Amino acid sequence: MTKQRRERLTEGIEIVLLIAVVGLNIWWMVYRYGGETYYVQNGKALNSYSISLPTGVAGTGHTYLGLGINRHGAKRRIKFRTDAVAPAPFSKSKIVKVTVNAHYGVTNYEPVKNAKRLPVSVRNQLVS
Repeated sequence: MTKQRRERLTEGIEIVLLIAVVGLNIWWMVYRYGGETYYVQNGKALNSYSISLPTGVAGTGHTYLGLGINRHGAKRRIKFRTDAVAPAPFSKSKIVKVTVNAHYGVTNYEPVKNAKRLPVSVRNQLVS
C-alpha cells in the first residue's frame, strides 16, 4: 500500500467517524430534549420551593399544573416546575409553551410573549 493510498484511507475513516459522531449527537439531542409542544394557560402555582440562582443567591421556584393543548387540539394535563433559568411566578392567565418528552417529561418551557402567534386551534381555546 502506497503512502498516498494510506492517507486517503485514513481521511476516509476520519470523515466516516466525524459523520457518525455528528449523527449520534443529533440523535441524542432529539431523544433527550425533543418532544411534543403544548401550550398551558397557568392557574395558581401549586407550591413553592427553594432554588439556587446562577448568581449564588437563593430564589423561589414554583410548580404549576394545567391543561396543555397541542397544535392539533389534543389536550393533556401537564405538571412542570420552574428552574433557575426562569424562576419567577407566571401570572394567572399567562400562556406557557411547554415541551413534553416521552422519556424525560417536561424538558423546556417558556412564556408566550405574543398570543397572536399561537396556532389557531390553540388560540381559539386558550385566548378569551
